[in-house]
Amino acid sequence: MKETVKAYAKINLTLHVLGKREDGYHDLDLIFSPVSLCDLLEIEENDADALRFSCSIPAFQTADNLVVRAYETMREKYPGKIPGLTVALTKDIPSGAGMGGGSADAAALLSFLAEKYLPDLTEQELIGIGAGLGADVPACTIRHATRGLGVGERLMHICTKAAFPLLVIKPPYSFNTGEMYRRTDELLPDRHENRNDQMVKALEAEDAGAVSDLLYNIFEDAVPEKEKIRLLKEILLAAGARGSLMTGSGSAVFGIFENTEKRDRAFEELAEKAGAETDPEAPLYGCRICSCEMVNMQ
Repeated sequence: MKETVKAYAKINLTLHVLGKREDGYHDLDLIFSPVSLCDLLEIEENDADALRFSCSIPAFQTADNLVVRAYETMREKYPGKIPGLTVALTKDIPSGAGMGGGSADAAALLSFLAEKYLPDLTEQELIGIGAGLGADVPACTIRHATRGLGVGERLMHICTKAAFPLLVIKPPYSFNTGEMYRRTDELLPDRHENRNDQMVKALEAEDAGAVSDLLYNIFEDAVPEKEKIRLLKEILLAAGARGSLMTGSGSAVFGIFENTEKRDRAFEELAEKAGAETDPEAPLYGCRICSCEMVNMQ
């Protein structure tokens, strides 16, 4: 029987880089939330005793895809437990957005395999397996707002049901994550005040205004397209967003709206404008506009 699994994207509400470690990684203090924008994995067992993988974007249909690597990791770690599967991935999360698209796909498959074939596997064990695939995979196994410390592997549940309406703008360019960290290293002596404790309280209170006021991402100061990102944020604020931020290492920016009516009006206006712009220098030229909500499954 074919089953459909959602792979939820995520946004960063805060992202502080605290410093570079001796092992070359960076210590982080960040807060993220899954959002309703998602990829879909259609999964069914096959008789080939192997993975048959396909993707709606042919360029992603490779042996290096994190879905393939997640399957192979679970098969190796738990021999005889995971059957042959046919997995068809339909992509909707923008690539190169800083929303964890590939990591979300891997996390969704890991969670599916654990629930269906490894019922005794603990959440911490699953997070550990995800960490071996990529720094963002553990975060994408979580279905609620979370604070992450260390390199992002120490995850703390935030008790909230916040489901704020969002608009996401993904411009036609992306940033290399490694390069963004290198640029950030030059900014660390002047790092921003860390108000993550306040952000946790704002989320627990489900206070969209306070959350909007506390948004922060150090990578905004490191991006090579700083002026373009600033313009996209201003466009969202002018359209009625209470706050706006670039997520992850970019390049997508999102806006938090007071209610779905205001968000939906802004979506119609900005999507129409983006579709009509023909000047490559126009701020919305080539941008994809996505409408979604924060997702917090308790």
